[in-house]
Amino acid sequence: MMNKRIPAIVVVLLVFLISSSLKAQTGEAVKKAIIKVGNIHCDNDMPTIKKYLLNKDGIYDVTYTDRVHSASMFTITFQSDVVNQMQIEEAIEATPGCDDPDDRPYRVRKIRSPKKRKS
Repeated sequence: MMNKRIPAIVVVLLVFLISSSLKAQTGEAVKKAIIKVGNIHCDNDMPTIKKYLLNKDGIYDVTYTDRVHSASMFTITFQSDVVNQMQIEEAIEATPGCDDPDDRPYRVRKIRSPKKRKS
C-alpha cells in the first residue's frame, strides 16, 4: 500500500514545484475575469470567441455559459503581467463573427450587481 502512495505524492510535489516556479518567473499570479458578452446570436459564437482569445498571449483558459437573451458569460484565466482585462475586452470586440469574418458583432456588457431590496 505504501508503494502506491509514493508516486501520487511525487506527482503532487512536482505540480506544486512547477506552479511555484512559474509564479516566481512571472512575478504575478494568474488571474480570472468574468466578462459578459452580448450580440451572440447562435451557439457557434461562443466557441469562436474562445478560440480567438486562446490564441492571445497570456490567456490560459476560457469557459463560457450557455447563451441567454443573446449574451453569454465568459470566465477567462490569464497572466496579468502579459495581458490585462481591458485588452481582453478589446480582443473580444475585435473577434470576427462566425458568419462574416469582416463583421465584429460582439460587445462587452457591464455586469449589473443585483438590486438591493428596500425594507
